[in-house]
Amino acid sequence: MQKPKSNDPETAVPLGIRNPYIVNFMKALVEKKGEKHEPEALKKLLDDMYKLFENMLGQNMVQALPEDKRQEYLELTQDLTQVSYKKIEEIFDKYVPNYEEVMKETMKQFAAIFMKNREFNPKDYPVSDAVTD
Repeated sequence: MQKPKSNDPETAVPLGIRNPYIVNFMKALVEKKGEKHEPEALKKLLDDMYKLFENMLGQNMVQALPEDKRQEYLELTQDLTQVSYKKIEEIFDKYVPNYEEVMKETMKQFAAIFMKNREFNPKDYPVSDAVTD
């Protein structure tokens, strides 16, 4: 397993850490849709789905910020070497008190798109083009 890029937990960048609840949500969607995949194909599908969900959630969390704090956050993220978990946590904890609702709505949005489409295609999801290219 890869190690974070920093020894300081406030600035470390996690690599490959997945939220097990989100992984189970993705698996449940695939099962509910009735799709059957070989193990390697399923692993790739779940990985692609997870990345897409993370991006959707991130975009929805940023959208949930008040306009002035959204601008502050976007400026802060222009130089990712200067961003710390502590600073991000301060912004989102203070200015997005309904983060559970944002997560729930993102899950509903993701599930609706996934179940509607015959095949999984990242271009069907409302995320920036950089994510789907």
